[in-house]
Amino acid sequence: MALIKIINDVFDISTRIKEIDSGYYAVYNTDKNRYEIHNKHQKSNTFCITCDFGLDSRVIDKLRKTRIENLRKILAEIEKQNEMLENNSKKAITDETNWKVREMFDYTKKKRRR
Repeated sequence: MALIKIINDVFDISTRIKEIDSGYYAVYNTDKNRYEIHNKHQKSNTFCITCDFGLDSRVIDKLRKTRIENLRKILAEIEKQNEMLENNSKKAITDETNWKVREMFDYTKKKRRR
């Protein structure tokens, strides 16, 4: 895997990320054709945010949002999203069940008339 460290970029993201955490640095992963943000303060398995869209203000926004200080908020968002997905899944099952029961009822009603 070839990682090219980004020192200068158009929007100065490589410098601005250091304002959020001094350990952050930007690289370009030539194998995966994407930008990544790593943290040199983490041992062995480094923190990594992938930037398929390039280095722009979305990187800064994502880094700020995923800071450890926001952990409770992030976990609450995940829990809320999971709850919504579960409710949607239950509703879809209920809707399909109701539809099938209605179909069977209508079918048996038509058979009785004959």
